[in-house]
Amino acid sequence: MEKNHENEFSITILKPYPDRMKIITINQCKPIFIMLMLLACFKTNAQQGAIKLPIESGKTYSKVIVVKSEAQLQNGKATVNVTSTSTVSKSYKVDAGLNGNFNVTVVINKITDTISSGKDKFYFDSNKPVDSSSKLASSIAAIVGKAYVFQIDSSGVITSVNANNPILDVDTVFNFTGFEPEELSVGKKFPLISDVRSLKSTNVGQKWTVPTLTANGDNVTEFWLLSRSDTATTMAFSKTINSQSLNTHSTGSYVVDNKTGIIVERKIKDFTSGYQTFHNASYFATRNSIITENCSVVN
Repeated sequence: MEKNHENEFSITILKPYPDRMKIITINQCKPIFIMLMLLACFKTNAQQGAIKLPIESGKTYSKVIVVKSEAQLQNGKATVNVTSTSTVSKSYKVDAGLNGNFNVTVVINKITDTISSGKDKFYFDSNKPVDSSSKLASSIAAIVGKAYVFQIDSSGVITSVNANNPILDVDTVFNFTGFEPEELSVGKKFPLISDVRSLKSTNVGQKWTVPTLTANGDNVTEFWLLSRSDTATTMAFSKTINSQSLNTHSTGSYVVDNKTGIIVERKIKDFTSGYQTFHNASYFATRNSIITENCSVVN
């Protein structure tokens, strides 16, 4: 029986014995799904020096992120297949800040999300009324329309973060619905920006590596230049993140506008696998995801 956001999405796990059947709701499965949805989504690293980007005050950018995924949880003969399709529309408004810096106001304008497992289905559309009895729908709806502000310098590096912005809520919900939260912390390059001017001497096909410190130690991402024109630069990347329970291999490409440094398109393929413990039972989890991001100037 199909369920929409008015009812809590549930998954039926058939145990090997015919007299045992267990219903697990999305809220009960949250630890599994949060870990499963932790993709190694590519983050732009500040490999470049302090080169000033042509960031313009008064500009507003729009980004649309689409994630399609297929996941499987298995414990012996008990198997759960989950598919999801999620779309998020966000806006980024740039205003002049202090000391030559910029304030960037980020707003999630719309979210649609579909999660399916067998006959069970959860659907959410932020443009439609939300039933407050659904905890998942209410959690997603709570972040739509909320503005949070970050300060960046002229090279695109985040210098400060508004303490009142709902970062933790966004992280939790985005992991839950299949989206990776943007890594908006001090010292990180703002995720809209990549300075390709430092690659002028790089030849097409040439590769380089960038080390990144993670909670599990050093991680190395390999990049290479795919193409370069007068207007845009296209780069590709590949990396693997190994944690104690889950391993993720990511490949993808992104297109950068040469004039503005804005990442106008990003495509990522992720494969995640590993073990997760839930209620003293170990599940082997696999997940394939395709992530597409498109960014454009609104005004």
